[in-house]
Amino acid sequence: MSTVTGKQAAQVAAAEPEFDPTLDSWQINYARLMSHVSQKGFQAGGLVSCLVVAPIVFYRARGSGGAVAVPKAVNAVFRTVIAATAVSTALGVARMASVEDLKEGLEDRAYRLHYNLGQRRTDRFAQIGTVLGGTAAAVFLPASAAAVVAGGAAGAAAGVLAHVATMPKPEE
Repeated sequence: MSTVTGKQAAQVAAAEPEFDPTLDSWQINYARLMSHVSQKGFQAGGLVSCLVVAPIVFYRARGSGGAVAVPKAVNAVFRTVIAATAVSTALGVARMASVEDLKEGLEDRAYRLHYNLGQRRTDRFAQIGTVLGGTAAAVFLPASAAAVVAGGAAGAAAGVLAHVATMPKPEE
């Protein structure tokens, strides 16, 4: 999903020293990859929970009033995003267990992730959204870990959508 222009890629390459994952241990590269996989699970869980699950919960609780609907939606978003993150992480671990040359596979993936500017931009938007959403939930919702995680998930979803809405057009 990289829509970065050649000029942008050249600017990034010139602005930082060459990234070489072969200089790091396989454990560091494994951590890089699993961090990426977990973030993707959180982002996907945020999108699914906010765009599909929460509206269904609100619709089903419409007769009960807002006092019941909001906590139900928060818990549904929380459960969905935790499940999506856990599933994506488990799938990542299973996928890495089936790689023939683990060290080389991890180095290759770490290198490609590092230089994928579209992916880095998506993650940056989602991370900023997560912080803002989690903070807003802590301020505006009744205090609970589920509310902060759900708010962070909503923020991550908003960040991903903002990235998609504002991503640069590819050069032709």
